[in-house]
Amino acid sequence: MTNTVNQLLSFTIVFPMILGLIRMNRIRASYQPFLLLLLLSLTAEVVSEVSIRLTKSNTITSNIYTLLEAGVILYLFYTWGFLKKRPRLMIFLIIIYCVTWAFENLWMGLLVDGFSSYFVMLYSLVTVLLSINEINSLIAAFGGNLFKNAKFLICIGLIIMGVYSVITEGFLLIDPDNSRISRNIFNLFAFINAFVNIVYAIAVWFIPVRDDYYFSRRFKA
Repeated sequence: MTNTVNQLLSFTIVFPMILGLIRMNRIRASYQPFLLLLLLSLTAEVVSEVSIRLTKSNTITSNIYTLLEAGVILYLFYTWGFLKKRPRLMIFLIIIYCVTWAFENLWMGLLVDGFSSYFVMLYSLVTVLLSINEINSLIAAFGGNLFKNAKFLICIGLIIMGVYSVITEGFLLIDPDNSRISRNIFNLFAFINAFVNIVYAIAVWFIPVRDDYYFSRRFKA
């Protein structure tokens, strides 16, 4: 796969981001962190591309992005209620995230010269577990079509990316020399990422409107 195709697929994040900007003033506040996650992802893609062109490396960008992404995802589940009801778990996860990231990137010096694989595996696994828990709650409480439920679609996307990240980082630790199998797994990322971005775009479309939106429109009219 050429670099051009890879770049085009990676920038499919633009589609859910544009939809998010269009609907930003109408959606419920509990979904705002998801829009922040999309903006963060798009910013990381742009900065990473510039960094590669200027320095031939995107290591620093990638390592900083993973920490920010992990934090925003935690905040998303906080606004959805699960972590808000469990503040001790929220604090514990924040501490574990920060300690693990700092150990790999600052103590082991991977911020510039490598990737924080253990941290990525940690927060990806936690994200998958949080997403599965959220889906279980939806199945028990939601009576409609789950494929038209924004929260369900977002969780599906997070699970796909989380499982893929755990697998790829695991192979990176086991096979740091990048054998053919490892390279093939890494090459799948662009397609998986593009698919998840499409899922996110659909999710943004189905994000529920905040309760006072139609009332405020009628009042202004």
